[in-house]
Amino acid sequence: MNLMKAESPGPSVSRLVPKVRSRAKILYEIYIGMTILEIILLLAGGMPLFEALATSFGTAGTGGFGIKNDSMASYSVYIQVVVTIFMILFGVNFNVYYLILIKKVKQAAKNEEVRWYLLIIAAAIGLIAIDIFSLYGNIGTAIQQSAFQVASIITTIGFATTDFNIWPQASKTVLVMLMFIGACAGSTGGRNQGIPIYYSA
Repeated sequence: MNLMKAESPGPSVSRLVPKVRSRAKILYEIYIGMTILEIILLLAGGMPLFEALATSFGTAGTGGFGIKNDSMASYSVYIQVVVTIFMILFGVNFNVYYLILIKKVKQAAKNEEVRWYLLIIAAAIGLIAIDIFSLYGNIGTAIQQSAFQVASIITTIGFATTDFNIWPQASKTVLVMLMFIGACAGSTGGRNQGIPIYYSA
């Protein structure tokens, strides 16, 4: 509990259950369950088992690195979308997932930090997608590329699907601002621990 309070300077951290052992068990179950679900979805998208494991572990720990030279760029759009969703999910306070599991959805929905986290992500995706639309000529691709980079940077995971150094200055400024915001307290996400790097093959 003290570790969690030390990590979260802003929002207050509530107890899930009175005993530390019970709390750890609940958090591990959520963490493992989400990781297994991501592995299954990546395998369904045709990703080899080793790559699915490495990608899921990197996503879950929010300190991932691409096992290919181009990070995640050579994977299908389906795989990139799955990874985008799980990057965002692992950046959410795990207390919220516990509240949802015990059917206290209204209480989970009142978590102001998570609401702001999702709102900031949505706003950043929208702003960047509009700004980079001319580079891709397709709004769907612009949104997908924007979402991936936003999710990767705000959670400090480190994956990339494109070289965003070629993006307009406004988009790069938004990405830099996201580095300072970070993921939610009580998530696996860090704050300003690293930046995604895209290596061209």
